[in-house]
Amino acid sequence: MNRDQIKMTPRIVNTISCAELHQASLTAPIKLIDVRTPEEFHEIRATTARNMPLDTLDPAAVIKSCSSSSGEPIYFICAVGARSAWACELMMAAGYNNVVNVEGGTHAWHAAGLPTKSGP
Repeated sequence: MNRDQIKMTPRIVNTISCAELHQASLTAPIKLIDVRTPEEFHEIRATTARNMPLDTLDPAAVIKSCSSSSGEPIYFICAVGARSAWACELMMAAGYNNVVNVEGGTHAWHAAGLPTKSGP
């Protein structure tokens, strides 16, 4: 499903700061999806992030991979927050509303001195 296939209705996207998300990740596993390109992802990323580029993001597949009974939040991150907000919109349009955009993206994550890694 791509942007052209979904009629977008403006929705309120929940957000979380990098520090809050990092703190949450210390107490329980989180699902953090980085929607940047593979090149950007390999350059630097939050250690717990997995890459699903926005241009190939399949909300139905992401929803299917989630534990349906828990309704766990899915966190989305990009470079500064715009693409990840769009990913949240796509997920909500597909029926999964427990999505959260990471404020400031990877730039803010790195600037805050939170754990990162690079490479493939």
